[in-house]
Amino acid sequence: MDQMELDLKNCFLEEAEQLLTDAESCFMSIEKSLNNKPELDDILNKIFRLAHNLKGSSKAVGFEEMGELTHHFESYLLKLKNNELPITAAAITLLLECNDFLEGMMATLKMDFSTKIDVGPLIRKLEVAGGATM
Repeated sequence: MDQMELDLKNCFLEEAEQLLTDAESCFMSIEKSLNNKPELDDILNKIFRLAHNLKGSSKAVGFEEMGELTHHFESYLLKLKNNELPITAAAITLLLECNDFLEGMMATLKMDFSTKIDVGPLIRKLEVAGGATM
């Protein structure tokens, strides 16, 4: 791996940390905004944009597993955003679980960019929660 690729990956991980911190803050605000539709819509739109950015950037720097997980995470968020799924305590817990998992992935990738992380179980959880057929 050349220096430019190393720099890109390190830069991505630094920026991704901020995206996940911002997302976690939004997740914590959801419950307080359940009775305020415009505010809730704003929060969900922000989380969706953060997930979309993380998905595209992670794939661009070669972190395919992170890109795959965030793709499914984004799909689940879209269903919440479009009122296809109710925003419940379980939904918020799943969002936070994904955020924590992604933070753990980043910590692992910082130590070794080539580490492969099994995202399958969490993807299946998102699919089940989102109503996807297996």
